[in-house]
Amino acid sequence: MGWAVDRNKHRAYVHSMSFTRRDFMAASGLAAAGLAVPLWPSRFLAAGERPRAEDALVISNASVFDARTLQHRRGQSVLVRGDRIVAIGPAVSFATPAGARVIDGTGKFCIPGLIDAHVHTTHVLHAAGLTGDAVLPLYVHYGVTSVASVGDQLPAQRFLQRMSDAEPTKYPRIFMSSPFIDGSPVRHPDTGWSLTDPAQVRAFVAQMKAWEVETLKLYIGVTREVGQRVIAEGHAQGMRVVGHLQRYHPLEAVADGIDVLEHIYTVADFVREVPDDRYSFNPDSAATQRFIEALVKQGTAVDPTLMVFWGTLFFPDDLAVTEHPDNAIVPKRLHDWWRGDNLVRAEAVRGVPMARRRKTFADYQKLVGMLHRAGVPILVGTDAPEPQVPPGASLHHEMELLVESGMRPGEVLAAATLGNARALKADDRIGVVEPGRIADLVLLDADPLERITHTRRISAVLRAGRLTTRV
Repeated sequence: MGWAVDRNKHRAYVHSMSFTRRDFMAASGLAAAGLAVPLWPSRFLAAGERPRAEDALVISNASVFDARTLQHRRGQSVLVRGDRIVAIGPAVSFATPAGARVIDGTGKFCIPGLIDAHVHTTHVLHAAGLTGDAVLPLYVHYGVTSVASVGDQLPAQRFLQRMSDAEPTKYPRIFMSSPFIDGSPVRHPDTGWSLTDPAQVRAFVAQMKAWEVETLKLYIGVTREVGQRVIAEGHAQGMRVVGHLQRYHPLEAVADGIDVLEHIYTVADFVREVPDDRYSFNPDSAATQRFIEALVKQGTAVDPTLMVFWGTLFFPDDLAVTEHPDNAIVPKRLHDWWRGDNLVRAEAVRGVPMARRRKTFADYQKLVGMLHRAGVPILVGTDAPEPQVPPGASLHHEMELLVESGMRPGEVLAAATLGNARALKADDRIGVVEPGRIADLVLLDADPLERITHTRRISAVLRAGRLTTRV
């Protein structure tokens, strides 16, 4: 596979280093030195400017998915110039520029590039002895043109982002995150940052702003006093704040204005019927309903990441999990680390009857359906590359699990594109197939509204207007 060569080429300068406060203070000078690269291309088509033939690419006569109406517009042609969608119109009357490259879309379906709302570009890989460039091409291969880092090392993220900007045909767009904002001690030394005093928060958020971080990630040990301040300061700086919470009660975080609760058990664990028994969650309880009502009232989104629970609840007893076909393309070194980590994780679940684990997962899916029907925004993220959560492929599996949870294919597809873009405050640039937007596009051979599994039937992927190199 060609991407293995690129991984070796870049290994010399893409490091998943252990990241400390001292490291950060030394590395933060990169931003001041002007080394930060803008995430978004700035060149738009000027008013009245005619596309040059050598820049033009046309997808002709395709069905174009409208993420706002959840319907296809049939028989459409899409004109791309540079990194932007320039025009969309009926194929029968569409004026294709002379000399333009034409992709025949007859019988095909054009959707926005998919977005994974929860990945780690260095965390987990650090433990496996890998760098992010080892797996980033897998996202593009599966039509995932953007990923949101949710807790990673800053210098490594920046280098990966620079690689992505330089080689968009190989790597997805990367939205940067803070390290895990944790208490003391931090749970993950490679990616954790201890904040125990609210007075520390303003300077910390200012440092994150200097790195052009889009997401602040609250983690399990953070207190409410610190979390409140992070939410307030982050919002003041235009950042979103998400949380994988434990000490800071999610209902308190919702009341304080957090934007997203990560992982479905961040809801489920706080409405257990038996406090010390994770498997006692009851989706039909009054406590669950009160939690849902609070989320609706505040407009808080939930990113269920069902894949990571599918990947950890069943694997000791079900080879269909560890030997799933999606895992085949993952680098051997990551596979080897998964196997070692599985030995540790197995001890936590083996004593629980498989039937009870399956019921808990079914209850998680039921809760997702309840949240969706109540009007809670559902994001589509995976937690890749955690064990059994392969980068890229797992987003398609996540979408399948969301359909099983009660969402319609069109709703899931819109959530994985426009919905995720809105959550990232990037829906003015990506997430829809509309003129003026960045040309992140996926061409499918079958209708995803008919079956969500058809998102896997990829014919071509465009990232920033360029046909990508698929592995």
